[in-house]
Amino acid sequence: MRQVLLCILIFYAATAWASNDSTSIESEKPRVFQGCSGGMMGHIGYLLGQPAGATLPTGESISPQGITYGLGGSMRVHLWKYLRVGIEGFSSTMKSEATDQHNILQKGSYIRTGWGGAIADACWRTEKVWPYIGGSIGGGAMRTLSVVEGSQYDWNPEGIAVLHKQGFGYINPYVGLDYCITRRIHATFRLDWMLAFAKEQLILPTGPRLYVGIMFCH
Repeated sequence: MRQVLLCILIFYAATAWASNDSTSIESEKPRVFQGCSGGMMGHIGYLLGQPAGATLPTGESISPQGITYGLGGSMRVHLWKYLRVGIEGFSSTMKSEATDQHNILQKGSYIRTGWGGAIADACWRTEKVWPYIGGSIGGGAMRTLSVVEGSQYDWNPEGIAVLHKQGFGYINPYVGLDYCITRRIHATFRLDWMLAFAKEQLILPTGPRLYVGIMFCH
């Protein structure tokens, strides 16, 4: 997460310098570079846990489904009239208490997902509201800790526990809007549906997420 914040700060500073430099050159043609934006977003969503392919040492097949939540950020360059391109990165956690497998998985079990990639969207700028539609593509990793006997919250050896990590690629279409609090500060709302794929599929982070955050614009 610290790397994401650092990248956003560097990106914002570099694009702000480029914008200030370009304003000193007058041109009759529309500017390609229209500004930049970046910020943080919290999210809550539902992990579908498809396909069902994880088998515990007890012989039970699990495909946890439930509420996942987390934090991340994105940064964009605004080009021409509508186009915005940039990068994003997020982390999301689903705990066993929030899944439909809570009667099998003990406390301390979780599915933690981290992902990032390139984003592009079309944005229509009005005085107060900026609706947008777009998508992202990239990759990530999912770490699954399944505690079947015992608990992660004590110092005793666990009876049965499985830790698994897998990588995945994804395509993530989204829609959203920015509400302009001021010219430089926007509240952003986004809804997406991650479509994940992997060579070895145990559990994939497929499902919808709702994001709420603050974007700083230049």
